[in-house]
Amino acid sequence: WTMVAGGGASVVYADTIADLAGIEDLANYGEYSGGPTTSETKFYAETILDLMTRDKDLKGRDKVLIIGGAIANFTDVAKTFTGIIQAFELYADKMKQVGIKIYVRRGGPNY
Repeated sequence: WTMVAGGGASVVYADTIADLAGIEDLANYGEYSGGPTTSETKFYAETILDLMTRDKDLKGRDKVLIIGGAIANFTDVAKTFTGIIQAFELYADKMKQVGIKIYVRRGGPNY
């Protein structure tokens, strides 16, 4: 599973997942850009987390959520991460139950 922001960086993440785990393990690939608001980002994150927490992995593995990308000048990371954190708060128990590991790599002028 992956949730990424940013055009160029997202290709690198998708390629890395395919190299390390195999393309069949890339269950969801999504992007948001254009300076989303807190509520837009929260809704997006809730959608991803809803899909991720419906069932445990059939092979018993943890699921992986990657939040990454370099941030363009127009993206307010405080707004986007506030939305992501709000979604995490709603889904925390379900995320623990299915075993979700979260990796974050963000950068740019507004990080």
